[in-house]
Amino acid sequence: MRRPPALPDRPVIRVIHPCGTLAPHQGPLEAGLARLEAAGCEVRWDPTRAEDCWRGYLAGTDETRAAEFVAALDEPGVHGVWFARGGSGGARIAERVARAAADRPPRIVVGFSDATVFLDLLASRVGWVTFHGPAVTSLGHPAIEVELDAVLDVLRGARREIPFADAAPAAGEPTSGIAIEGRLMGGNLTVLAASMGTPVAPDPVADAIWLLEDVGEPPYRLDRSFWQLRAANALGDARALWLGDLGLSDEAERSARVHLADDAALPLVNGAPAGHRGRLDILPIGGWGTLDPEARTFSSPHPWVDREGR
Repeated sequence: MRRPPALPDRPVIRVIHPCGTLAPHQGPLEAGLARLEAAGCEVRWDPTRAEDCWRGYLAGTDETRAAEFVAALDEPGVHGVWFARGGSGGARIAERVARAAADRPPRIVVGFSDATVFLDLLASRVGWVTFHGPAVTSLGHPAIEVELDAVLDVLRGARREIPFADAAPAAGEPTSGIAIEGRLMGGNLTVLAASMGTPVAPDPVADAIWLLEDVGEPPYRLDRSFWQLRAANALGDARALWLGDLGLSDEAERSARVHLADDAALPLVNGAPAGHRGRLDILPIGGWGTLDPEARTFSSPHPWVDREGR
């Protein structure tokens, strides 16, 4: 795996819009941009892109969105590329972005939700460590809790341990008590399932720990999506599942976790700081680490970024 250069103390961040339109999300976008700037980042973004809308739900045509992403990988002086939001449409351009990235040195890429297709494709096919973390709109969203300084510390190589869910699982919820080493993959379950059988499905990764989260899909749809992952042999020789928030009521969420554990026949760990509500941290897709259910940490002895290359 190729680790991207670590962020400097005052990084330059290019905000891009490769997925859903920003039109209904201007408030959280502006609040998120302000948080990045207050944390010492120089933010570069094109305000006209936040107004761009194609087909009523995409942030511009496929050509516009792909060109913006590829340009961000080459832009002089940029240290990190940050998704404005998720949404939809990433799969339409992910293969073009991955082909372009294959000829370029790695650069920090941060996003989640629909960004899943880019993060896993860049990790599995191009060999980059990418980062499942808050989109800019998430930084300004009242339902999501983000410690931005801690997120930036991971990207600077100063933090190599991600704590998760302090509370023990509720009665009846499955969990593993054994520390598991592996390479982190995954993200949004619905997006992953939709990629199966297409050119943008992630390549098989040996010894993977699969992170899964979702945004309130009914349990039968989660069941359908997870069956698709298993039927496509996407999990392969996976070592464990690490479940984030699924966006359901407590009872429905607990039931869904039990069913996923039954179907996966893998060690299952709850509490990943990933999802569309609650605490959201930054997690290295393609990065190697140890998932410890007892210590409630995902950690590595080495940074997931290259501190020598910055």
